[in-house]
Amino acid sequence: MNDHNLLVAKIVVIVVLLVVTLIFCFLPYILNRWFKWTQREKSNAREFLAVLCLLNFGGGVLIATTFIHILPAVVGVVSALQKCEMLATTPFALPEMLMCTGFFLMYAIEEVMYFIVGRRQKRKQKAMQEALQVAMEQVTEPEEKVDLELGEQVEPEQPNWLRGLGIIVALSLHELFGGMSIGLEETVDTVWFMCAAIAVHKLVLAFCIGMEIMMAHTRWLIAVIYLIVFSIVTPIGVGIGIAITENTSANHPSIPAGILQGIACGTLLYVVYFEIVAKNHAGWRIFLCSLGGFLLMFGLQIAVVEAAGKSAYVCPSAKS
Repeated sequence: MNDHNLLVAKIVVIVVLLVVTLIFCFLPYILNRWFKWTQREKSNAREFLAVLCLLNFGGGVLIATTFIHILPAVVGVVSALQKCEMLATTPFALPEMLMCTGFFLMYAIEEVMYFIVGRRQKRKQKAMQEALQVAMEQVTEPEEKVDLELGEQVEPEQPNWLRGLGIIVALSLHELFGGMSIGLEETVDTVWFMCAAIAVHKLVLAFCIGMEIMMAHTRWLIAVIYLIVFSIVTPIGVGIGIAITENTSANHPSIPAGILQGIACGTLLYVVYFEIVAKNHAGWRIFLCSLGGFLLMFGLQIAVVEAAGKSAYVCPSAKS
């Protein structure tokens, strides 16, 4: 009977997390119908004070998520793996090295995409210049020639979907393992506690991610795919956790979990500092928004740790 109630609780958690996360992901698009954030000029949209405050609040949330939530989890997993001799002891800080790997991996991906898109835009510009040259040869009036020559060379822009891709990849990996932590719980009470803790954390992220993707003017279809992917990864993680509980203990450290979360941490770090946090001096209100997002997630992290207590990893070989 207890096993049945536990399974029902986990299935309800899957449905609740999916529905509520989808609502919060698309909430910025609903609010945009009234506030008209995206109808401003693209160059000025992100300078709108309310949008800047929300985006930098999200930046503070993600900074706290990176350094206070994900990175300590990676340190714990890697330390347990090395203690269990599942990973070799290294003369350098392995968790931080994994984070740097994710950082430079995202940097390389962005540069590759910038190069590809830049070449495509240059080919288009070359074709337009050739057409312009033909048109100028057919024009006899000097004034019309001057107008035709005003077409400037435009610097290739960063693809507007890349910012969202970095955020989704980084956070989806982390949220997948967060969902697994719910699926691996062994009592109904702890399932609901972990659901509440992860939901509060994820819903704040969901709104901020939806806002960032919307203000990046990402195509609607791509935005929908990104937000649906982010919404379903935690329920998928819960399902994986339910399957794992059949033959594996929740306290066993996992090599894929440690490596993937470490890389995700670095990827998220790159996205936060290069894409979300304001690059220029934006004033005290923007600073306080970032600090407020950071302190919110810091307080949630303290509450979760105090309520859940510390969990110790057990080496698989300990089973006998």
